[in-house]
Amino acid sequence: MTDPPPTDPGDVWVFGQRRAPGGNFPPSGGAGGRGPREDGGIHQNEIGQEPEDSVTPPHPCDDPETALEWNADAAAAAAAKEFARLAAAQNPPEDLNKREWGAYLYRNADGSVRIGPINSGPEFVMGGVGTVSLIEGGSPGDIVGLVHSHSSGNHLPSSGNDQEPGDIQVLDATVAYSGRSDVLMYIVAPNQGPVGHTSYNQINVYNQSNARSARDSFTPGPEVNPNGQPCN
Repeated sequence: MTDPPPTDPGDVWVFGQRRAPGGNFPPSGGAGGRGPREDGGIHQNEIGQEPEDSVTPPHPCDDPETALEWNADAAAAAAAKEFARLAAAQNPPEDLNKREWGAYLYRNADGSVRIGPINSGPEFVMGGVGTVSLIEGGSPGDIVGLVHSHSSGNHLPSSGNDQEPGDIQVLDATVAYSGRSDVLMYIVAPNQGPVGHTSYNQINVYNQSNARSARDSFTPGPEVNPNGQPCN
């Protein structure tokens, strides 16, 4: 393969159900029949070109490899909604600021992703420090992700040690246990904002390549569409 000149970024496809930097989420939906601007991906070379020069990229659902991550994002969004529903069903009703909720995400044989058994942890202490134990519901080799909640504004992965592991150590252990290097970790937490901001349960995604840098730079990972839908 010939590398493009330094001034030419080449053809860059951005897939997944993640918010573009400073932009919007890609439209949700399954595969097939999408034009350049409604396909779940952005073709960098479309910018500044005439319509006849635009290229229609493939939808992520058309490729099993990219479809898996698309479906994992959708499963994480569904899990976040289920966490909120289960919390609200407590007596008295709760939200995600009371305790952590969590689950594994499993790949099915057809490439879809399902949510494993959901568990909750003890009430937060010290203003929002919590934990949750994840319950297995399938083969370790089918684990493609884990999703759990934090208290308001806590969108970064926690760090610990061998005796008291944090999110980063749990991600490392899950990668080793599953034998999959592509395991994703999703963190769900109510977000905060200026006066008038309407809070929602924000989902950020991490893997082994960005979890530590996100923690060290205090920069949350990519935000996942809370209304993401799986491939058809």
